[in-house]
Amino acid sequence: MKNRSRDTAGLSLPEVLLATVIIMIAILGIVGLFPTALQNVQYGGHMSQASSLAQAMIERIRTESFDTVSNYNDLDTQNAPPGGLPASVLTHFTQWTNNIAPASPVGALPQGWGTVQIQEDVLGLPDLKQVTVTVGWQERGGQIITFVTYVARHD
Repeated sequence: MKNRSRDTAGLSLPEVLLATVIIMIAILGIVGLFPTALQNVQYGGHMSQASSLAQAMIERIRTESFDTVSNYNDLDTQNAPPGGLPASVLTHFTQWTNNIAPASPVGALPQGWGTVQIQEDVLGLPDLKQVTVTVGWQERGGQIITFVTYVARHD
């Protein structure tokens, strides 16, 4: 009869169970990161969207004539636009408002809003205006992004 030695190839049941537990703990740790990663991706998307919306308004205002820029002062997407706005300004503001807070919340900034402020005679110069566009939304508390540019008379 042959004597079998204990040095046979393979793993014992306790070794397999220990390896399985270690692998499961590692997998659970990695899976636990997915919700946080998803939230960060959504936040980054909202930040990018808010930046694009603010930049779009800045670019639109910069295409206006120097005297027309003042029509954008005190616009707020949470309030009705003031009466007497030129049709082009009203149309653009309405479109901007719908992009920030559309009727369908899919793809929108959560509770998004935007404002435009125009400061006249910056530094005492009558031919210089400061344009401040702010876009905000609710995510991880209130989030705000503000763009500032200057418009000068060039004619």
